[in-house]
Amino acid sequence: MTSSPPASTTRPARLPSLTGMRAVAAAGVFLGHAHPTPLFIPLSMAFLSFFFVLSGFVLAWSADPADTPRSFWRRRFWKIAPNHVATWASMLVLLAVLGISGSPGFVEPGLPDVLPALANLLLLHTLLPLREFMFGVNPPTWSLASEFVFYLLFPLILPLVLRLRPKRLPLAALAMVAATLAVPFIALTLTGPVVVPGAFEEPLVRFWFAYYFPLARLPEFVLGIVLALMVRNGFLPRLGVVAPLIALVACVGVGTLLPMAFTFAAVTIVPVAMLVVGAASMDVRGVRSVWQRPGVLLVGQISFAFYLTHYQVILLFDYFVGDQVRGAIGPVGTLLVLMVLCTAAAWLLYRFFEQPLVERFGTRRRSRGAAGPRPREVPSG
Repeated sequence: MTSSPPASTTRPARLPSLTGMRAVAAAGVFLGHAHPTPLFIPLSMAFLSFFFVLSGFVLAWSADPADTPRSFWRRRFWKIAPNHVATWASMLVLLAVLGISGSPGFVEPGLPDVLPALANLLLLHTLLPLREFMFGVNPPTWSLASEFVFYLLFPLILPLVLRLRPKRLPLAALAMVAATLAVPFIALTLTGPVVVPGAFEEPLVRFWFAYYFPLARLPEFVLGIVLALMVRNGFLPRLGVVAPLIALVACVGVGTLLPMAFTFAAVTIVPVAMLVVGAASMDVRGVRSVWQRPGVLLVGQISFAFYLTHYQVILLFDYFVGDQVRGAIGPVGTLLVLMVLCTAAAWLLYRFFEQPLVERFGTRRRSRGAAGPRPREVPSG
């Protein structure tokens, strides 16, 4: 990570609209878990793809030429590990005390076996198509396992992308889109036992490869890196975020007509890229937007904690009062109540656990001879 990045566009240290868009993406993922319908499930998958592209974008945007892989990995560790370990432990307690399944219909109720639990803790549980591993303990951490691989590879990938001439970056972006589109075609060649006979008839190995396998999701992350360098080199289309969001929802609708493997990322990768670039372009051009308001920014900042806690909140809610509340206030009112509860749990984890540890251990360390303050990093993770 020693190559000097291009600097033809003035680069603000923070991209608040991108942070604000995390709130929208987190809400989309929440809907897929709290009210799983044929529309909300693929919508949540599209927003997970957004997080992968966004992760590559913000890491490349905030990359320091003087950084080292060791320093980068240390900061990433303190960003993701504390929340992950805390929610992994709380999920084990929940499963042991309540005797429920963390993934109803996919794994048996109660505590998982030792190996799946350890694999989940070490974020190795998506490397093989094994149902007990993929759906064990805290199911949303499958995407964190992909991010873990991305972080390991980032110090190797960024210098390669930085070697590209600016005029070749659009070709690199198209190549990553093509790679994302190729994943479902490869997945369709894979067959074998289904995920859950009679309930989820997709072949397990196909579902795993197209959705869970970290290397199959890597092109989305690399696309984010390429897009960041394009924006830094002056690619500032006036897209905004409304048009890309409309295109994203439309593509989700189209995806319901295609084989499942296409709905995970392929059918929505273009509007996802447009959304990331549109939000970043607004910030670079100094355009004010609703996504920069303090309340939206706060929800965006706690989105990682929200992602790791919301599933457990939903399980607890359904176990104790779900049926009664839904019968009393209906599905919309229930979603609002759940959203408030999930946001409160995420804020507590962020404010009293994640933020203090990141500020103490997960920031860049200045050398004694450094002159002036470094720009603060764009929030990522």
